[in-house]
Amino acid sequence: MTSRDLTGPGQTRAIRDLLQSLFAVELIKPSKRLWIGFGWITDIEILDNEARQFAALCPDWPVSMIRLSTILATLAERGCEIVILIRDHPHNVSFIEKMQKLDLGNSVRIKVAPDFHEKGLLSTDYVLSGSMNLTWNGITVNDEHILLRTDPASVAERRLQLEEKWSDVVAG
Repeated sequence: MTSRDLTGPGQTRAIRDLLQSLFAVELIKPSKRLWIGFGWITDIEILDNEARQFAALCPDWPVSMIRLSTILATLAERGCEIVILIRDHPHNVSFIEKMQKLDLGNSVRIKVAPDFHEKGLLSTDYVLSGSMNLTWNGITVNDEHILLRTDPASVAERRLQLEEKWSDVVAG
């Protein structure tokens, strides 16, 4: 399967499971560069570690839901360069501040842009795009559509687009 379409809120569970799977795969084999671009981002719960099902990936994690910031910090510690593209909006301030407080150096680069409105993830192996923001409402409440593509041509094309458009972010 090279693509998968999901629509919320009817497929909320599938969307949450997909995000959990994508980030679990990243923890197992981190991408060289992970692009995270959303107009609105909150430090949402991504991995359900309440039964310690992710203990093999990170033994020190608590028996609880694991938030996005914790996952991103772990990925950065494992050598993944993370580029976060985010809209300049009061909603995003707490997430940006939380990421900055983690003090991950050049491993995490945040670009705040006034009119940024794209939405998606790009790793070495997949591109996830659509209308969903990385927020609780985006994943569980709003009428959203996302598309996961894993074919190498789509992934490479999207990588080229992002690297060209945001070359100033990845250069320094």
